[in-house]
Amino acid sequence: MPKIVFAPLAAVFLALLLTACSQHVTSTTGSASSSASNGTAAQFIARGNEPFWTVKVNGSTLTLITPENLGGKQLNALQSVSTDSLKFTGQDQGHAFTLLIVPGTCTDSMSDEVFSYTSTWTYAGDSNTGCAASGG
Repeated sequence: MPKIVFAPLAAVFLALLLTACSQHVTSTTGSASSSASNGTAAQFIARGNEPFWTVKVNGSTLTLITPENLGGKQLNALQSVSTDSLKFTGQDQGHAFTLLIVPGTCTDSMSDEVFSYTSTWTYAGDSNTGCAASGG
């Protein structure tokens, strides 16, 4: 598919993302509430390989899933939206974390599955890249 097609599609997708996520953004308190116009919270699933990790996003609540913790650990996050990304930040027992989701084609390194977003999960200074998809 020509690159010319990707730019308009990315612009449309980003507009939809921002519409869904920009109803209410809090950057100075511990609870960010991102609601779409229909009242549902922003939802994403980000994941990476080697090391394996998954972060499920439901509004301002992130659930970190690792092979050592398959049940997941809930984290409260602040959300910020920019023109080219969605970012979640917070603290977990004194360790800073960030989940950055950026529109763009991403191919899973193990399954070759194609996603609509790239993601970067940083926890306590360790950064890992992966892919992300919207939805819960």
